[in-house]
Amino acid sequence: MKLLVSFFRRFLRHPWKLLGGFIAIPLNRLADILVTLTIGAALNELQDGAADGVLTRAVTLVAIYAISQAVLSFAQRWWIVSTSRIVEIDLKRELFDKLTSLPFSFHNRSRSGDVVSRLTSDVENLRMFLGPGMMFAFGSLVMLPVTLVLLIRLDATLALTMALPLAVMGGGFRLLTPRLHAASKDVQEGLADISHRAQENFAGVRVVKGFAREEHQADRFEEASRINRDRQIRLAHQRGLAHTLAGTSSQVTFVVILLLGGRAMIDGTLGYGDTLVFIDLTLKLFWPIIALGWLAGMYPRATASAQRVEEILATEPEISDGQDPIALPETRGEFRLRDVSFTYPGAERPALEGLDVFIPAGSRFGVVGPTGCGKSTLLNLFGRLYDAEGEIDLDSVPIKRLALEDLRSPLGYVPQDSFLFSDTWAENVAFGSDEPIDDARLVDLAEIVCMTDELAQFPDGARELIGERGVTLSGGQRQRTCIARALAREPQVLILDDALSAVDTETETRLIEHLRGAAGSCTVLIATHRLSSVRETDQILVLDAEGRTEALGTHEELLEGDGWYARTWAQQQTRAELEEL
Repeated sequence: MKLLVSFFRRFLRHPWKLLGGFIAIPLNRLADILVTLTIGAALNELQDGAADGVLTRAVTLVAIYAISQAVLSFAQRWWIVSTSRIVEIDLKRELFDKLTSLPFSFHNRSRSGDVVSRLTSDVENLRMFLGPGMMFAFGSLVMLPVTLVLLIRLDATLALTMALPLAVMGGGFRLLTPRLHAASKDVQEGLADISHRAQENFAGVRVVKGFAREEHQADRFEEASRINRDRQIRLAHQRGLAHTLAGTSSQVTFVVILLLGGRAMIDGTLGYGDTLVFIDLTLKLFWPIIALGWLAGMYPRATASAQRVEEILATEPEISDGQDPIALPETRGEFRLRDVSFTYPGAERPALEGLDVFIPAGSRFGVVGPTGCGKSTLLNLFGRLYDAEGEIDLDSVPIKRLALEDLRSPLGYVPQDSFLFSDTWAENVAFGSDEPIDDARLVDLAEIVCMTDELAQFPDGARELIGERGVTLSGGQRQRTCIARALAREPQVLILDDALSAVDTETETRLIEHLRGAAGSCTVLIATHRLSSVRETDQILVLDAEGRTEALGTHEELLEGDGWYARTWAQQQTRAELEEL
């Protein structure tokens, strides 16, 4: 319950709408009751032989109360439900901001389908309970005591007899609530699993088809759906019990009223108008009882959703701005690594160990080594995508003393995974830029990454939609698009993480030549398995299989030795010569 209260506080950010809605609710209920009381009083007076003017007065008052009720009903829904929508948007934004602020380690252990489920269906469950749900609850809490007081004033014995089924219903709901909570949480987790499986299969549809595993994956999806179906049925069973309990209690109450109230009217202890009022007020109790039953079924689901959303919001970023961050007036791009080591959580050995490197501003720096030596890991450390032991300075300032935005905004990053958005080529290139990119700049970028001829073949050129994750492009085209995206923001530091692995040798040679001019005075960091990509760099760091420094020098200096670099260069040159035959 504390979690739901904490989420309800978000409604207090809109006090006037909330106040207007909660004022309209009791006034609406009062107008509804006044209609009944007016009709009942008129019938009593007519039974006693009153004049026809009573009827005219009663009709006028009923019309006024009914119109007021309609206006108030609209007002309460408008203010409260619209506020719940605003809170929903704010909560989704807060949750989205939190998710984007969490580090790679969180996303590496999280399933995308589960994250999306928390952002959508769980937030919707909270909105329904805290918005319309609270509106119905408040209306019921207003209606129940007022109605019960009026019923006791009409006939205390009859009213107390009617309260017995209500007490039985309350006890039943108390027993059902824990079961509803458990069943609701299982359903939400099942929905998240289904969402994850669907997203994963759609994103990897080429792999599924390439291995002819459509039927296998369909069976797995069906199994997940079957499990969630069983969970939904268990939840429906528990909610059905709750609704049945509420409905049965209401019907039993109504039967009691008809039996005892009818007898009292026959005996003359209740007038016709009072009997009508008693029956109508009893009927008005049914909706609050049903609404409370609906809320009782919704409460466990909202609580489960609140827990799942709070798990995200309560997750503290492992990497954040330090206290009193230092602001750099401008970024030159000079890096110094002192005894830098890094170990992935749960790993038995370090991915990198004891690195000491100085990278002058404006230089070209290459990182090479055998597969799994930590090349990509090292590049991720420059932007604090992970935090390492030891110290990394940018322009003589420890990067942990810089605000993350100040550290990362001068970087142009091309990841090993060439991820593109489902948008046009131009929009993907402009993704990292604060200002719009005009057509002339797009032409320049296409020329730099050697895509001018390929874009010319697209019906819409640079405005061509490239599909989910750039599916209409080849691997090399996706990599070159990512390089154009990094260059578009005119970075002070350009980071290329194996960004040319899918590009053919001829295109690679032209692209590297273009990059020399396009990169200008910015620092360029390149990690690659293809040594030709780092041949012209100022320094090359060679990592061994344990993530330690094996050698550091220029291309010519490294070839003079008999280490990994010289051997691998010879092998790759021989392979290239054979491919030309």
